[in-house]
Amino acid sequence: MKRHGIDEEVIVHPVDGMQLSEGYIRGDEATCFKGCLPGMEPEAGDTLDEVLARLERKAKAFYGDDVIVEIAPHAVA
Repeated sequence: MKRHGIDEEVIVHPVDGMQLSEGYIRGDEATCFKGCLPGMEPEAGDTLDEVLARLERKAKAFYGDDVIVEIAPHAVA
């Protein structure tokens, strides 16, 4: 079954540091966005940025205040 909508990979890393974890944010036009990082409860919101901010708050509580959660860069071939 083909999925329609947004499916973004997110990564967690310290400022100028190596990746600690990765997760995802998924959504489509008919529903809200939902994001998840391993070992943490999923987060939901009306926008991609809202879910990204919620995931970052959880990651900071778990890993420390110096981490960043961001959309993973996409490789261009």
